[in-house]
Amino acid sequence: MKSSKRHPASFRDPAGFVFEQEGLFYRQVNQSYAAHYTRLFQSGLYAALVNEKLLLPHTETDTVVADPSRWYKTLLPDQLPFISYPYEWCFSQWKDAALLTLDIVKKSIVQGMILKDATPFNVQFLGTTPVWIDTLSFETYDETKPWVAYRQFVECFIAPLLVARHLTPDLQKMIMVYPEGIPLKIVARILPLKSRLNLNTLMHIILPSAVSGNKKAASKNIGAFNKQKLLNIIDNLHAFVESLKIGNKSSVWNNYYDETVLSNEYVEEKMNLLKLWMQELPAKSVLDLGTNTGHFALMTAAAGKFTIAVDADTACIDRLYKTVRQNKITNLIPLTIDITNPSPATGWGNQERTAFLTRTHTDCCLALALIHHLAIGRNVGFDQMAELFSSIAPWLVIEFIPKSDPKISLLLQNREDIFDDYNETTFANAFAAQFTVVRREPLTHTGRIMYLMQRKDNNPET
Repeated sequence: MKSSKRHPASFRDPAGFVFEQEGLFYRQVNQSYAAHYTRLFQSGLYAALVNEKLLLPHTETDTVVADPSRWYKTLLPDQLPFISYPYEWCFSQWKDAALLTLDIVKKSIVQGMILKDATPFNVQFLGTTPVWIDTLSFETYDETKPWVAYRQFVECFIAPLLVARHLTPDLQKMIMVYPEGIPLKIVARILPLKSRLNLNTLMHIILPSAVSGNKKAASKNIGAFNKQKLLNIIDNLHAFVESLKIGNKSSVWNNYYDETVLSNEYVEEKMNLLKLWMQELPAKSVLDLGTNTGHFALMTAAAGKFTIAVDADTACIDRLYKTVRQNKITNLIPLTIDITNPSPATGWGNQERTAFLTRTHTDCCLALALIHHLAIGRNVGFDQMAELFSSIAPWLVIEFIPKSDPKISLLLQNREDIFDDYNETTFANAFAAQFTVVRREPLTHTGRIMYLMQRKDNNPET
C-alpha cells in the first residue's frame, strides 16, 4: 500500500477524513457513514447539487485506501487550485457563501436529507463561484427535529455579516478568533442599538443571546417541529442575508485608478509593458500583491494566468470580487490579505489552517506601486521584501517608486523622513541578493521604474 498523509484539518468528523497521496487529495468515507452516503446518491441529491455546481464533484476509487479498518469508500474530489479561509474573504464572498449554504439546506430537505453542519470552512471559491467541499456533511433528515446546524449558521454567517454591515467588514476576521462561530452574546453587545430595530436581528441574534444556559437548554424551548416550519426559517434566513448590504463607500484606495492615479498615460504604459512580459514569461499562475481594485490582476487572468489578487483594503477587494463575478471570470480569486500581516497558521497544533504564505506558491509575483507603502508606510526594509518575494515565486515584476514621487510626499506628510536609504541603488543592491534583473524599463514622465526579475536559484546563469 502506498503511503498516505492524513490532512491535519480533517480529524473532527468520524464519518471520514481527507488525506493526501502522491500529490492528490482524497476523502475516505468510513463505514459509520455508509447509510447516509448511500442515501445521498439514491435520493438524487448528489447529482442535483453537482449539476447546479453547488457541491464539489468527485469520483470513487477502490485502489486508494488510507485506513482499511474503517474504510467504506474512497473519493477523489476535483482538485482545488487554491484554498482560502473565511477570514480572508470580503463581505460579498461571505454573503455568497451564506446563500450557498442555505440553498443546499433547502434542496437537501426536499430530497430527505439535511446539512449536519454549517461552517464557512466547508466552502471554497472557484473564481467567484462558492462551492461546498464536504461531501460527508449530509445526513438523513428527521422532520420532527429542527436544523441541528441552525445556531452554527447564525454564529458563523449571520454574525460576521451583521458586524460588517453595522460596524466594519474588517471585523469579519473575528472568525479567526472564533472559528466555531462568533458567540451571540458578543455580537449582541457590539452591534449598535439601531440594529435591534430589525426584526431578523432581534429574532436570530438578540433574543437567542439572552437565553440563559447552554445551546441544549435553549433548544428545549423550540417546541414541535415539521418540514414546512424549517423551510420557512430557511426562506427567512435567505431573505435576511440577501437584504444585507454595506453600500459603496469610498475607502482610501478603492478609487485609486479612477481618481488619484498619476495619469492615464502612466497606467496604459505600465499595462502594455506588463502584457508584453506576461507573454514572454513561462508563468501559469500569478500573485498580485496590493492589487487595489485588480486593474492588473484582471489583465493577467484574461491572459490565461490563474491569479490570486490580494489587498488589505476590504472595499477594494469587494469591488474587485463584484467585477469578477459580473464578468464570470473563473481564474481569479480576490482576497483581503495584508501582506505585512498575512493570515497565520491556526487551529490544532497550528496545522488545521495553513498560513497564507505557506499555501501561496505561484510562478510570478506582482508588486506594483507597492514598495513605497511597505518601506515608508510600514518601515519594511528592501532586503526583507526581496526575501519574502523570492519565497513566493521564481519571477517578480516590481515597480520602484522614487522618493520624489508625489505619492511618497503624501506618505511623508505627517511623519519624519527617516528613510535616507530609500533610493534605487539601495533597492537594486538588496534585491540582487535574491534576484537577477532581466528587464529594467523606466516609465515615461513619472520617474517610476518597472523591473522584471528572476529568482537566482531558478536562473541557470547563477
